[in-house]
Order: sequence, then structure tokens, then C-alpha cells
Amino acid sequence: ELLGMMRKNKVSIFSCDEHKLYDGAKAQSGKWKSVVNTDIFVSVWKQVKSDGLYKKHDWTVKVDADAVFLPDRLKAHIVSLSPPADTPVYLHNIDFRFHFMGALEVLSSKAVDLFLQNIETCEKHIGSMGGEDLFTMQCLDSIGVAHMTDFSLLDDKYTHDPGWNMNDVNSCTDQAIVAFHPYKSANAWLGCYKVAMKIQKPADFVGCDYRWHGDACNLGGNLSHSPTDQQPTDGIMRNRA
Repeated sequence: ELLGMMRKNKVSIFSCDEHKLYDGAKAQSGKWKSVVNTDIFVSVWKQVKSDGLYKKHDWTVKVDADAVFLPDRLKAHIVSLSPPADTPVYLHNIDFRFHFMGALEVLSSKAVDLFLQNIETCEKHIGSMGGEDLFTMQCLDSIGVAHMTDFSLLDDKYTHDPGWNMNDVNSCTDQAIVAFHPYKSANAWLGCYKVAMKIQKPADFVGCDYRWHGDACNLGGNLSHSPTDQQPTDGIMRNRA
């Protein structure tokens, strides 16, 4: 449902210069609510190597399906960073813990080359019993890939203070952010996208306390559904575009 909506609206990776979908698998739970998914993503990266599509472009982006990704913003950020040409480099993306979270991973083509050449060695020495984002960062660092920092690339609710709501669109007003994560339902994803693109405002959405299943919502908002509304809805209560 989520990918079908993106494809229909030509948003997220479907508005990139080129894209490819890769299937994952159910991940195990690790310590402290972490996810053990390195082996899954190592397998996917090996498919990327086999496909070779990344070699046609200067940059490669790995983005989670539930991240509201805005490719045009990423292009503007990269231009602003002015990274050296033909150089292995990846981007630190968020001001949280180790500064690299997996919802949005941005690597230059040369960085992908080195990463794929060394991924099995990294798997052997770093191991695969943790999160793929930490594995990717440690592997890139250990093989000498440089990084640049742009903490406005990613807004991830998993880093927010307690009390956040998965479907709340308020974060999506930040015009500097390249990707907002996570939005797991199609309506919540599209609601965030519409707010990011200034098509709607958070105040247009149903309050999160009054939302129906699948609605995008406004945390702290007071709008509620009317008796004539029929499920499912997108959560937009007024000023509908």
C-alpha cells in the first residue's frame, strides 16, 4: 500500500533519477529494543553490487519505505555541502548518538565501490548481530571512507522525547529536513508529505487523540471526525487540497 501510493504520486524514490526496490525480511529484536538486521541488508547490498545501477550516478541513497523522503531537498543539501568530486564520502545525517541512522543513508558512488569491495571483510570482523546502520558506519570508517556532516538530513521520531505519535505531522513543517521517519501508513506518509510541501498545515488534520486508524493527525489538535465521515479517511478535516 505504501509503495503503491508513492509510485502513483511519483514521490520519494520514484522521483529520483533512477530507483530500485529491494525486498527485506523480518528482523530479530536485539538488546535495548534494537533491531538485528545487518545480515538482511548485507544481502541487499550484494544485490546492489550485482545490479551495478549505482555506478551510473554520483550518489546512492538507501531509504526506508516509511521515511518521507524529498529527493530535491537532498540534491540542494549536497550542492550546499560541496563534497569533493570522485571521492569516497558518506553523510552523517542526524544529531543523535553516533550521528548516522539507517532511515536515510547517503553515499557517494566511490564510497559504495569501497563498501561493496569490503563488505564481506567487514561482516567477518564487525559481525552481523546488530543494527545495519551502525555496521555500515563502522565499515565505512574502518576502510577509510570520509564523512561530511549535515544534521538536517533526517528527522527521526525514534530520537524524540517521549510522547511522540507515529502519525503526527507537526515535524514535517521543517523546510530544512530531507527525510521524516517513520510514517508507516499511506495516509500518514502522504499527510506528512503534504505538510512538507506546504499543501496542508498541521492544523488541517484531525487531532491525534481523535484519529481513526490510518489517519494522519495533529498531536495536540482538537479537530475530530463528524458523524457523517466514513472510514477510512486521510485525516484532513479542513482546507482540503
